[in-house]
Amino acid sequence: MRKIILAVLTLALLAMPMLGQVPGVKADADPAADAEIMKLETELTHLILQGNWDEYSSRLTEDYVRTFANGAVQSKQQVLSEFRAPERKVLDMIPEDLNVRVYGDAAILTGHLTMLARQNGRVTTSFFQFTKFFVKRDGRWLMAGMQLTTVLK
Repeated sequence: MRKIILAVLTLALLAMPMLGQVPGVKADADPAADAEIMKLETELTHLILQGNWDEYSSRLTEDYVRTFANGAVQSKQQVLSEFRAPERKVLDMIPEDLNVRVYGDAAILTGHLTMLARQNGRVTTSFFQFTKFFVKRDGRWLMAGMQLTTVLK
């Protein structure tokens, strides 16, 4: 009897994620918005490489958060502080395999990132899988969040 109850509970738990999905919801076919997000991604990369932190900051929402694979979360101010630190400098960033999905005034960008950085005099190359979240406010796209996972190349 216990095995039957356990099997029924297991099946119910496995089916629960499907209950929250709305059938037929797909990203908008919006080439203009896709292009705006890709352009913003390019601008954000250039701003980081140039160290233009005020302009970079203006492209983020005030409640921007960056989340790492280990669950650590950084606020906008923490991210900017890390970027501004004199012992760390991003030397190059190469985003690849970018994919944009737009849902009205929200968008998701996924891709791979190769980053070359100098920290405490040592140059390192890191590889990431990322998901970035954007919102459109007053006709302008802003990055609201990012999830970053270190991966092997």
